[in-house]
Amino acid sequence: MMCMGTADVAYNERRVRIDMFVREIVVRFGECDGLGHVNNGTYFTYMEDARMDVFRLFNPTLELGKWNLIVASTRCDFLQQVTYAETLKIYTWIGRIGNSSFVVEHALQNVRGEWVARGQATLIAYDCAAKKSVPLWDEVRTALQSHTEGPEGVPASRG
Repeated sequence: MMCMGTADVAYNERRVRIDMFVREIVVRFGECDGLGHVNNGTYFTYMEDARMDVFRLFNPTLELGKWNLIVASTRCDFLQQVTYAETLKIYTWIGRIGNSSFVVEHALQNVRGEWVARGQATLIAYDCAAKKSVPLWDEVRTALQSHTEGPEGVPASRG
């Protein structure tokens, strides 16, 4: 499930106004480790999947031959354990916009309304053929600016 743009979304028996991207996932058995909770590396996969909506701002068809973004860094703060079959919402918004780079913010919440993880990724607009960064163009900068509001009550990143 995905929501884009500003909307009212019902979640955990309350309504929240959003101008961010939202994805819902259910934890699969294979994403859990021997301790019975989601493996730490899996959170990065969840956040990468949630960035697909941001990727479409740069490359609407997601055609790999036209790819124009690279990841410069990622981080994740693990706030609570998550176990098999839990449903999570991944909120994604833009935290900072630079000349050729921008920061994507992520917050993962369970159905009880508890924040379970908080992440960030720095992405760079990139010309793969020339192997160099390029300035964000006006159209994409405007699109990124329309997704800068995060969810209410989200914890700050520890970084």
